Amino acid sequence: MPENDAVIIRPRRGPLGSVALLAPAAAFVGFCLFPLYIVLTTSLKNGAQIAAWPPLWVFEPTFKNIQDAIFVSGGRSSLTFAINSVVITAASTIVALVLGGMAAYGLARFRFRGSRDVAFFILSTRFAPAVAFVIPVYVIVQKAGLLDTWLALIIVYTAANIPFVTWLLRGFFAEIPREIEEAALVDGYSHFQIFWRVAVPLIRPGIITTAILTAVFSWNEFLYAMILTQNQAATLPVYLSQFSGSTYPVWDQYMAVGLVAIVPILIVTFWLQKHLVRGMTFGAVR
Repeated sequence: MPENDAVIIRPRRGPLGSVALLAPAAAFVGFCLFPLYIVLTTSLKNGAQIAAWPPLWVFEPTFKNIQDAIFVSGGRSSLTFAINSVVITAASTIVALVLGGMAAYGLARFRFRGSRDVAFFILSTRFAPAVAFVIPVYVIVQKAGLLDTWLALIIVYTAANIPFVTWLLRGFFAEIPREIEEAALVDGYSHFQIFWRVAVPLIRPGIITTAILTAVFSWNEFLYAMILTQNQAATLPVYLSQFSGSTYPVWDQYMAVGLVAIVPILIVTFWLQKHLVRGMTFGAVR
């Protein structure tokens, strides 16, 4: 063997070492998934199985609760509330990405007097808690005649998400080498064409990551949805609150509707998990 060749000897990990390494990770994953397990199993039980003590870990599942949750639960169709959540979440996320993306690109690439102040002002809009704006927002929406409409929640969620989108995408745009954009300028591209055709495709993982985080916020938001809607535009979190307010909660229907609210976000997250991981590590290693 040549003298310059280095030999790397890796210590072998025995069975006990592997268990000691994997056990904490498995325990943490189990701790995180246990609430989802409770929601799933409770939605598959009937009233007697839910009330049984000690709890039943092995039982004959029933899908009636989930069927009722999708179509008719508590005398009303939860499918209507799910459609409201999907439309409001999708619309507010798309609009926030478009407006926040353009603002983020401008702050990342152009320097002008007061640019730092503008960036800080955008961030400062997220300093105060959401409850501090409930009364003025309600008055504005009421005066505009938009109570209990999709448009009201779309506007509110978009306004709340734009600062988050701007600051998150600003970091992704800043990671793009300027030489790429300068080459596009030489080729005759305008600044908007560079933004849309060059910069946006390069940070696609970051955009997907931002979109998922923004959608999760809009999907789970409860305060403004409860204040600004009554029936027609109410979302799933508002519908779920009606179950918890009863004297004797119907746990099987409660958990079934909760499962309906959880599954869409899980499906989207697992579907885009490759892009989500890439977006989380975008620019970390060059």
